Parts: sequence; structure tokens; C-alpha cells
Amino acid sequence: MLEMPDENTLTVSPCIAALGDTVVLPSIHVMGREPYYRYVRHDDVGLPVRDGDNVIWAKRRYRPFIYVNKVKYEEWMLHGVLLITLSERDGCCNTVVTSAERKELAQMTVIPAQSTKEVITSALADRLSIMFPLDSVTIHPEQGNNRSELEKIRSGLERVRKDTSAVLKRLTVKGYASPEGRYDHNEFLAKGRTQSIAEYVMQHFGMGSDQIEVQYEAEDWDGLAAWIRETPTSVLPHRSELLAIATGMMEPDEREAEMKRLYPQEFRYMVRYAMPQLRHTDYRIEYVHRDNVEHVGETDTLWQMRLAGVVPTPVVPRVKTFRTVMAVKTNLLFDAALAPNVEVEFTLDKKQRWSLMAEYWTPWYVWHHNSRAYEIQTWGLELRRWNGKCRERKPALTGSFWGAYAAFARYDLEWNSSGDQGEAYSVGITYGHSWPIHRHWNFELSASLGAFYGPRRHYEGEFNDTHLIWKYNGTVFYAGPTKLKASLVWLIGKKRKEGTR
Repeated sequence: MLEMPDENTLTVSPCIAALGDTVVLPSIHVMGREPYYRYVRHDDVGLPVRDGDNVIWAKRRYRPFIYVNKVKYEEWMLHGVLLITLSERDGCCNTVVTSAERKELAQMTVIPAQSTKEVITSALADRLSIMFPLDSVTIHPEQGNNRSELEKIRSGLERVRKDTSAVLKRLTVKGYASPEGRYDHNEFLAKGRTQSIAEYVMQHFGMGSDQIEVQYEAEDWDGLAAWIRETPTSVLPHRSELLAIATGMMEPDEREAEMKRLYPQEFRYMVRYAMPQLRHTDYRIEYVHRDNVEHVGETDTLWQMRLAGVVPTPVVPRVKTFRTVMAVKTNLLFDAALAPNVEVEFTLDKKQRWSLMAEYWTPWYVWHHNSRAYEIQTWGLELRRWNGKCRERKPALTGSFWGAYAAFARYDLEWNSSGDQGEAYSVGITYGHSWPIHRHWNFELSASLGAFYGPRRHYEGEFNDTHLIWKYNGTVFYAGPTKLKASLVWLIGKKRKEGTR
């Protein structure tokens, strides 16, 4: 229930401290709208967000946040206390709004486990068949049965977590590629795809990097040998010869080449029916099951006090960030008026204060036997300056802005055989605001004031509207509101590599 400006972030950092020793636990960053969307878009938020830290959007109120963390026990913790550090920063140049303070939450009560009757190490294991795009290591949960396959891991983890007497120890993920193609390329695929699955589990299933062990095997020749043994000779007439090659001492690429050269028809059969089964990932969930562990005493001391000093938050490498460089837009009001339109906007400087927007829209319709026309083509450029201090600490192309535009249009508007053709030149100013609504989407409202001027030619349609007869010339001049936009914005960016921060 925090009341924070949209650009601020409150960081809560727990730690265990005693006698000069300190263990800093992962922090909780409660972010306003602007830093939150910079974070979900993988952009630099100006904060040391470490691996394992938790990020919450401040507007999601009245919901408890369950914080659980494990640390290795050391003897000095017998005299330790649990502290938190609170500090609030605004989004402008990362300046501190509220000085950091440390609050003591509770004394530590360390109780060794007693009367353990038995300790049983158990495991859950299964095989996944995850589909990847050709020559890609990027996982797509929506592809094929990937989502249901990944749910196998979630179900196993939930089963262990719901067992109050079980302690989750480790998840081992091992990926395989099929013995088809170059060995070095298969090694790249097996390693990259297994890592993608592990990262998906860490991101969606609440596992830490220290709890997951990643293994891979470039080509599953043992699996191919097992498949050959189970296949009857009526399908593989040279089964014994193929098995000897699969289990032989030749290099992997040499084995494949030998099979192709000696038994091409049977090798094609294996490629079709055996190889897809050998592109798989095996996982193993290991846990310790304790029965009848007696616990004595509980932590019941709770008070608050101010202490001097600030718990240092380590800075860790974050090698990939995402920088928004372009936006593609469509004006929903124009779309409703059957006027196809597109806008493209680019950032012009690193501080994201300036941008250039180009627009084009073209309703080009003729109907009712050429007696009616709704034909307009418009080209325009707009230079924008985004408001707010320290724009580099705000999401790109987000917030309020002022703009100056220039546009050119040509038109043919006809109704019941009477119409006008001409050109128009327009200039003016714009004010608007763009709100982030999703990881890659904004919603923008803007209005423009200006003037346009141009020549006009009036005509009448005759001879069943097969000829347009010129009647007279004139001019068009207008000053006042010129544009109103409600635009859906798609943000496009690029990944970049950086050092520590």
C-alpha cells in the first residue's frame, strides 16, 4: 500500500548481521510504472538488480509477498539479527529520495534438527520432447506440445514442494541431439537448447541457478543403438551391421558417413523414425525426505530500531540489455474512419529526449459508379521533444512530449458527382502522452493545432460520370485543431552487451 510516484523505486534488502559479519539476501524492488516497464523491457533501470532479486509493480496493491530464501549456516549466526535496509530512489538520475535506513525485524533463533529417524534421498525423473525451430536454440512454449511437456517439470516440483517433509535439493537437466549432421553443430544445439530449458525453468518455476545442473550430450548414439536392437530385421535387414557401426570406435561423423554409404535406404528410415525420438531432454528432481524431525522453540521477538550504516548491495554483471530504438504505430481513430495509416518513430539521441516521427495514411476509395470518391494521401514528419529530467532513466518513447510537424496531402473528395481535387500544405504543433501497457506496447494520445493551405479545383461529373468537367479554381485555408490521435504503439529495439553495473 505504498504511495509512490510513477518514476520511483523502493528497495528492500534483507540481511543477517552479527559481530561484523553480514550475509546480504536477494532484494525486493518495488517499482513505479516507469522503472517497472524499463525492467520488463530489459532496459537499464539504473539499479543493481541482481540475479535472484524480486521485482514488484507498486500498483499491484493489497497483495502479500511471500519471501523465502536459504543461506548456508555459520556459527556467528547464533548471535545474529535479521535486518532490512529501506531506500527509495526517484527515476531522475537515480537520486535518493529517502535516506537508507536499517530496521531490525527479529533476533535469530538457530535450532539444530533432532531425532531424525531416517533420511531418504528420492528423485523424480522423466523425459521431455521439446520442439525447436530448425537450427535454433530458442524455446517457444507455444510450439507443438512444448507447454504440456514443460508442465511435467512444474508438476514434479510442485509435488515436492507440497510435501512438508521433503526438501528440494537439485534439478538436473540433460539434453541430447540426434546422430544426424555434423557433430560440432549438434553439440551447439544440444548445449544451447538444454540451457534454454533451464532458463525457462528458472524464470517460470521459481528455481535458482544454484539449484539447477545443466548437462548435455551432442549425439545420443546409445539411444540409437537401443532403437536398432528393438527394431526387427524385417525392417532393418542389416541390423547387426548397423549396430556394430553405432557401438564401434569410429568418430561420430565417421559412423554416420559409414551408415549412409553402406546402407542408404535403412539410414533414411532411421532419419525418419528414429532420429526425432533421439532429440530429447531428460530431467531428474532430487530431494531429501525427512520423517519425524523434532523442532523446539520459535522466533517470537519482534521490534524495530534505527541503526547507522547501509548494507552494501553488490553489483553483478548483466551482459544483455534491450534498447528501444524505433516504434511502429497505427492511429485507431483513422482506422475506424477506414483510413489505412502507419507511423514510424526513431529516437535521435542516447538520452532519448528527441525523436523523429514519419506518418503516411491513404484512404483511396471510389464507389457508386465513380460518382463518389474518398481519396486522400498524406505524408508528414514530426520532430518531438520528450519531457522530464534525465530521460535516460525513463522508458524510451514514453511519457509526455511536444512536437512540431509539417505535412503534405493531395485529395479527391466527391459526393454525388460533385467534388474537389487539390493539394494542401500544413504545419503546426503537437502535444501528447504515451503510456506503457505491455512489454513491447504503448498507448498514445495526442492532439495538434496548426494551419493548412492549398489550391482547390471544383468539378462536376457528367456523361454518367465518365468525364470530370472543371468548373472553377479556388483555395483552401484553415487554422485550428488539425489532428487527433489515439495510437497503438509497437516498440522495437535491439539487444546489446554491457559490462557490470
